[in-house]
Amino acid sequence: MIILFSIKMLIKLILFLGLTMKNYCIITMFCVSQILHANQDDITLSLDSNTDEVKSYIIDNVIATGSPIASDISKIPGNVSIINKQNITQMPNMKPADIVKRLAGVYVQRDTGFNPRPSIRIRGINYGTLIMLDGVILSDLEGETRILNQISLYDVERVEVARGAFSSLYGTNAIGGVINFITSMPNKLQLEAIAGYGSEFQKNTANRNVLRFYGSVGNAFLDKKLRTKISVGINSDGGYPNFPAVYGGNNGSNLMGSFVDKVGRRIIGDGGRRDTIIWDTRAKIEYDIGDTSMLSSMFSISNHSYDYKDFTSYLKDGHNIINTDKDYFVGSGFGGYGSYTHIIGNVSYSSEFDEAFFKVSLSSVNLLSFWQDADLTKGGNRFGGPGTTQDINTSSNYLDFLYNFSINNIHSISTALQFRYYYLIQENYSLTDWRKDTNLIGIPILPKREGESFRAYGSQAIVASGYVNLDSNWMDNLSTSFGLRYDYWQNFESFSKGTSSSASSQNQKPLQTQQFSPKASINYNITSYWLMKASVGSGFRMPTLREIFPLNAGEFRSNTDLKPEVGLSFEFGTELQSKYANLSLYYFQTELFDMIYRSGSGITVNDPGIFKNAGYGRINGVEVSAIIPIYDFGTWGSLSLEGNYTLTNSKIIKNSADPSSIGKYLPDIPIHMGNVALHLSSAKTLDYIGKTNNDTNYIGGVYASLWAHFASEFFNDSRNSPVLSNTFGYYEAQFSLNAKLGYIFDRGFDISMQFLNITNNRYYDFYIVQGASFYAQLRYKWNVK
Repeated sequence: MIILFSIKMLIKLILFLGLTMKNYCIITMFCVSQILHANQDDITLSLDSNTDEVKSYIIDNVIATGSPIASDISKIPGNVSIINKQNITQMPNMKPADIVKRLAGVYVQRDTGFNPRPSIRIRGINYGTLIMLDGVILSDLEGETRILNQISLYDVERVEVARGAFSSLYGTNAIGGVINFITSMPNKLQLEAIAGYGSEFQKNTANRNVLRFYGSVGNAFLDKKLRTKISVGINSDGGYPNFPAVYGGNNGSNLMGSFVDKVGRRIIGDGGRRDTIIWDTRAKIEYDIGDTSMLSSMFSISNHSYDYKDFTSYLKDGHNIINTDKDYFVGSGFGGYGSYTHIIGNVSYSSEFDEAFFKVSLSSVNLLSFWQDADLTKGGNRFGGPGTTQDINTSSNYLDFLYNFSINNIHSISTALQFRYYYLIQENYSLTDWRKDTNLIGIPILPKREGESFRAYGSQAIVASGYVNLDSNWMDNLSTSFGLRYDYWQNFESFSKGTSSSASSQNQKPLQTQQFSPKASINYNITSYWLMKASVGSGFRMPTLREIFPLNAGEFRSNTDLKPEVGLSFEFGTELQSKYANLSLYYFQTELFDMIYRSGSGITVNDPGIFKNAGYGRINGVEVSAIIPIYDFGTWGSLSLEGNYTLTNSKIIKNSADPSSIGKYLPDIPIHMGNVALHLSSAKTLDYIGKTNNDTNYIGGVYASLWAHFASEFFNDSRNSPVLSNTFGYYEAQFSLNAKLGYIFDRGFDISMQFLNITNNRYYDFYIVQGASFYAQLRYKWNVK
């Protein structure tokens, strides 16, 4: 059914393109005639004769995401973005999620300082973005990628973003798009060291005492056949208060100094600041077997741990003195302390034959974590006493076989077999002293618990998949791709117990599904600078355990009847590239069947949150991006302007379970998003050739960026309840202005200063965001000539 529907949608799309192409081409050609009077020689980027720079230019136009094998970006379906090392280092960035936040169609939810559960959405689809590290999928059965902000920012060499449905290649969680963070691997002796410090401008408004250290060493041996790299990153900061302390009693009107917020909660202080430590270690090795084969491996272990400290009380006694005889500042489910350790391993073998390519890869992503907090109902307080814990043990394992071969000089076929095994268990225990026996240094072992858990859920799953993809280069300027994937998904030993679920402690019914995910695309270069793309495909995502059995933080109810969400997506767009401007315009639309959405705010008992399958939803919109060179200073660098705008219209079309939601906007999706950035790029770089160029023609080392980000307010429930300003749990309109200024010296040193949220605009993105702060950094990079 999905396949037939996809074919019909592709036919309709082609007809629609044909009917609208006349007007569309008139408008586009007018733009072209005004700004793109350039021949092919004009639009070719000028390259230094340095071989490494030429290689880097070629690599920047080849992408391994969104295609079975590395391909030219012009042949990848849909709207694709590549962020290289120079862009990463010369823009305001404090964590990996910041790199993609400024891209069209990408939204980072709850981006408030350090987020232990970062959520990145492409084109508005919840849990619809597949996140990878060096090609290894990071998501678990909860749909989480907790490791994302543990990855050292300085280890990331490149980021590839492919928007649109890619379940035809990757399976579940790829309805909205795919993001691949790629770490570096030098091919000669290279050393890098980084140290930095930052802090808030105003007390308790932003991360304080930010300390960062990073070091890496890489080398190549045996005539560069053996390449190795080891890196270590350590970050720490004192955090800031980002959520309120709420009085949990029945009547708090006699609590002097407290106030009632717009939801009706009595606020008596704040929950304290999150004191965070992050460390990340990674080892990579590659070995060339002959001229056509390679064996590679990656192993990493990383941890973040945090502890909430320095609670602020608003309560006062009759003499206007702060009252500390009662402790309400722990036990909310939002604070406490925790430790999250990730272990990732990957081994792969690849080989090229005559007109063929084979790769086998084995990967494992594991998390061991715990979180503890006080239990106020039993007398716990900030110093210890009775409490509760949440322990998570999860493992995601992947075995992939890929074979690509050329039929002739036009057609090539990629086939793959993939097997996955998932395991996850989450348990809650009662503690006699929640502050005892802490392990906040990231030792990969869960604390020993006494007795049985009072609340728990878990599941295991096996997945068997196969896909075939036909790529055809009909002409130099015309290519097509047709793919089909089959997934068999079987959950087993699923269970839940305790008050977090409305179900009993008996095993839950297993979730079994079979999904076909087809995709078809066409890319056409009308001229050397004008590219047209169109694609249609389906994708799916399995309901996460966190959606089936929500946590006990807030007011949520479980739903064991959730079904997989299926999306049918299509898009078409155009890209114009010249020395005068790079422009892109894409329209996208996703029809969601059995759409998983959240009903209720989950903030109060009278409005509990529960995840449900809606009958039918639709997300459509437009992505517009532009990069405009303003002035070339020659040996002193260049000035350019970059901007993008995303319109996302997401509504529930049919929903028999809740007819009142029909026609309403989907929660947690901003309608308007945009970014504007002004870049002064230096003529020097430490990254493409590993050292600054000592040629006297390259003397400019100054670089600077000014980046403004905005997003409209959006709803936090399916009823589209009014967005309350300055209120915890809501999503206000967002605006932030960030800047970075740096200088690259001739001997491999790079000094820079960042100013974050310069306007000190403090809005709520569920939690309150951090205010104005600064971060200064010294970087040194050296490699052998």
